Amino acid sequence: MPKHILVVDDERTIREVARRYLELEGYAVSEAETGPQALSLLHEERPDLIVLDVMLPGTDGFAITRRLRQHDDLSPLRAAGDIPIILLTARTSEVDRVAGLELGADDYLTKPFSPRELVARVKAVLRRSAPTASAASDQAIIDAYRQGIRPAGIFHAQSQPGIQPQTAARPSLGLSILWR
Repeated sequence: MPKHILVVDDERTIREVARRYLELEGYAVSEAETGPQALSLLHEERPDLIVLDVMLPGTDGFAITRRLRQHDDLSPLRAAGDIPIILLTARTSEVDRVAGLELGADDYLTKPFSPRELVARVKAVLRRSAPTASAASDQAIIDAYRQGIRPAGIFHAQSQPGIQPQTAARPSLGLSILWR
């Protein structure tokens, strides 16, 4: 199943160009023209990544990013909070770029932009946000540990002040939680 990208921009040409290049790379693409339309779509579907303009009619891209990154359990968009966001905007100042990233965007691309660069950034952000085999392996080991099962390769010792258990094999640094 292809990765699903939501492109949100009030400029039709931008949406069409982004769609064309992303579809050529095998992505499924949906579009929204306004902030409220994007929020409505996010209640119905969960894209793998959002390409989001900042200056949108209705609700701007910064406000959408802020809402998606809220950790409010009552927010109906709470489940969408971990969707990667690339801000694509004509706002080029350092203050805007820093604000977008601090609000929770994963990348920031200014207009005019190269469609090939947009596709490259989408690939990079998706690659960084995808669970790795190592992370999946670590999670399986953590789950087993919590159930009292000691996976092979891990030496288990009772915690004692000043003594840190050692391992015979440490699949990755993600397991450091077991030794804390």
